[in-house]
Amino acid sequence: MKKAAREEKKRYCSAGSHWTTSEFLRIGPVRFICVACNKRRKAELRNLPGNKLLAAGGSPKR
Repeated sequence: MKKAAREEKKRYCSAGSHWTTSEFLRIGPVRFICVACNKRRKAELRNLPGNKLLAAGGSPKR
């Protein structure tokens, strides 16, 4: 489980390509993603057609 960095310094969000001071998750040795972009990214991944099929218990190959 990735932990949020608690520092209040300005960081660059790798996913959203923007600078912000909100909470961050470390996604690599030097990469960070803000919580808002992480939520949006997870929602997008859940809504992909293949992932909906897998969540419903279907087979990834037809």
